[in-house]
Amino acid sequence: MSVSAAGSPASWGIEPPEPVQDPPWPHVLAEIAGAGYAGTELGPLGYLPTAPAALVDALAGASLALAAGFVMAPLTRTGGAAELAAATRATCELVRAGGAEHLILMDAIDPERAASAGRGEVARRLDATGRRRLEDAVRRVAAIAGGEYGLRVSFHAHAGTHVEFEDELEGLLAAVGAQELGLCPDTGHYRYAGMDPVAMLRRHGPRVAYLHLKDIDERRLERARAECRSFGEAVADGIFRPLGEGCVDFAGVRDALEELGYAGWATVEQDRLPDASQTPFAEASRSLAFLRRTRLAA
Repeated sequence: MSVSAAGSPASWGIEPPEPVQDPPWPHVLAEIAGAGYAGTELGPLGYLPTAPAALVDALAGASLALAAGFVMAPLTRTGGAAELAAATRATCELVRAGGAEHLILMDAIDPERAASAGRGEVARRLDATGRRRLEDAVRRVAAIAGGEYGLRVSFHAHAGTHVEFEDELEGLLAAVGAQELGLCPDTGHYRYAGMDPVAMLRRHGPRVAYLHLKDIDERRLERARAECRSFGEAVADGIFRPLGEGCVDFAGVRDALEELGYAGWATVEQDRLPDASQTPFAEASRSLAFLRRTRLAA
């Protein structure tokens, strides 16, 4: 096992669909590097510089590698194929310019699904038509990113979207082949959705191309479910914690990755709302120190 740890603008509250540029990107990159991470993710398209040469300069100035980029889009929407293709190509251009090899794909947060996040028994599932639209959109992104740019595309199940729970993720992975689509497990979102990250790693090991490491507060998770809180309300409540301060079994994650012989990037994320009173640098530093203590990353 050889895991390189990357930071993420998400840990500073920079989230789609509207990137919040406070704090500005030079500050965020400096803090990711200062916390000791070897790389960073791109963040929402438009947050870091969108001119390839400027992005390369920004990364070099912070002494950071680019680990991956992501596309988070409404994959079940009727129409919008041209918009999705344009966003994919714009992101892939930057990913390749920055020297990364991975594109992470997620469905966009849906208001109805965000309201039922973490509660699979009440969440409304897609019908057959919706599933076909989702699968077709995934294939289109994979064809662009893989066929035109040579990137490895990995799907990320995310709370508050149409691919959140185990049955939804397994259905997508069964419909779209492993050659087209890899897997990006997110330990925090898996626990949010009632999945066992360790079991999922072992079940889909050869398909795991990239990792998101995130921890979650079990007490806040139980409260969010009991009080029917939306995903946004749970994030505002601080449901995600620095690694090692929540309920994810990271020793089990490490053991599973060792069994798989995983070699690649793992991005540390702590989803949060933008808030000047928070201390993302200190918490990102604690997360990396935990990874090193548990031998999950160098």
